[in-house]
Amino acid sequence: MRTWLTGILSSLLYGVLFALGTHYLMHLSWTAALVAGAVSGPPFGVLMAIMQRRTDRLFSSLPGDLSRQQGRAAARASRRGSVPTDPAVRAAALDFARRQLERYQSRWMRLLLIVVPILFVLIAVSTLLDDDRPWWRAVPQLLGAATFGFIAFEPRRLRRRVAVLSAADNTDRRVLPGESI
Repeated sequence: MRTWLTGILSSLLYGVLFALGTHYLMHLSWTAALVAGAVSGPPFGVLMAIMQRRTDRLFSSLPGDLSRQQGRAAARASRRGSVPTDPAVRAAALDFARRQLERYQSRWMRLLLIVVPILFVLIAVSTLLDDDRPWWRAVPQLLGAATFGFIAFEPRRLRRRVAVLSAADNTDRRVLPGESI
């Protein structure tokens, strides 16, 4: 799918869902809900287009002898599952895992994984302290904080995956402890 098409479709979908959620959950007028959807949709679309472009770049950097299906298998193996038996797919999976680890270890990503959960928790606390709002309105913010907290453990998991793929690449496919066949 083209990057610009991903951006436009995700922007429209997010804007509509945000407007509906704002109107029905926060009991705002339709005008305010539509404005909120129109304002929040484009930044989300831009973010999705950036993510789509990064994914396209990742797959375009595949060696020429790998098919798209082997590339998907390598991307999946870079995150979880059994180690591929095909040396070319295994090497691509190791490359994918190393690139993902580099992204998570960047200064901006570390800052993001510290600041955003703190902001979510502060918003949740302010929601809980507000007497006019029910307690369950803090649940989305707490889920957001938990999600970013979970993402903070990705570098450790990726380092283990790089070690498993590297060890499998260096040995002639002997089974490592904790690895599935």
